[in-house]
Amino acid sequence: VLLLPKLKFPGALPIISSTYRPEQAIFRNPHLNTIFASMFRQLPKLRFERERLELADGDFMDLDWSRRGSRKLLIVLAGLEGKSNSLYSRAVISYFNERGWDCLGPNYRGCSGEPNRLLRGYHMGVSDDVATVVEHALATGDYDTVAIAGYSLGGNLALKYLGERAGELPSELLGIVSFSAPMDFEASCTRLSQWYNYHFLKYFMFPLNFKAWKKGRQFPGQVKYRRWFVAGDFLEFDRDFTAPTNGFPDVETYYRQSSCLRVLDQIRTPALVVAAEDDTFISKNCYPYESARDHEWITLEVSEYGGHCGFIRRFFEKTYWMEERAFEFLEGLLPKKSAINLETSGRKQTSK
Repeated sequence: VLLLPKLKFPGALPIISSTYRPEQAIFRNPHLNTIFASMFRQLPKLRFERERLELADGDFMDLDWSRRGSRKLLIVLAGLEGKSNSLYSRAVISYFNERGWDCLGPNYRGCSGEPNRLLRGYHMGVSDDVATVVEHALATGDYDTVAIAGYSLGGNLALKYLGERAGELPSELLGIVSFSAPMDFEASCTRLSQWYNYHFLKYFMFPLNFKAWKKGRQFPGQVKYRRWFVAGDFLEFDRDFTAPTNGFPDVETYYRQSSCLRVLDQIRTPALVVAAEDDTFISKNCYPYESARDHEWITLEVSEYGGHCGFIRRFFEKTYWMEERAFEFLEGLLPKKSAINLETSGRKQTSK
């Protein structure tokens, strides 16, 4: 099995030991692990109910619901160019549905099969849209428990949302799970441009360049970025397209303001942060050992293998490790939440 370069952390130990272990040697290869998870899983089909959520700025997001009549809701935040119907989104939705949870898959602006109305779209830091989705879900009155599972870009969004709004989060929010979040964007974009990630880079650049081309036709004269097919890289794309179309003065400001790293210390909601040492997408700063070491609310779990949002153990698995781990963590928080609710209720009755 071809083993690709890993990032080393001298003297650093995972905050907790990961339970992920590849049972077949082929899944010690991070590229095979990543590709298999994103393209070759065998999953049951899901029947979504689509809702169009009108946003305050005149734009919209399409939300895909998978309901089971539960009072518990999992919101699934996909990665770059991901959507509610991506394999890992469907996997976690199916897993939680079978265990009594409702699920919601928001499609980011412009990712539901129809261009969004505004020049701005989604990007690595659109935690304001995450807040809108959570508020909308709770406004239905159907849920007393809400949790979030975020993958890659979605993992950064979930953590950023927790940190930015630490003092004003809804009491119904149970916790979040983040997988393979690229918290240091510039360094991660540079790493994705390395030779061993060439196939992944070009896989992403095609839809991104096509989306930029469509935006140029939708808003003539307002998009300067011009690249065809698989040309360019993330740094170039973010500098010439993502930053200016989303109102950032430059790409450095976009990267700095969009990263969850600057608000990790402010998080006051349980968060499980999962990453693999052999993930070739993310950089060294995306493993927040220092932030998590003495943090009461963040649990950092780093495995030796797993790739990027991969964590496949063997061929023909019926259940997958990522879904099992997310469910185990979030279900484990429910007794604590119930105890807090009882304590709070008792205080209110005493005060009366």
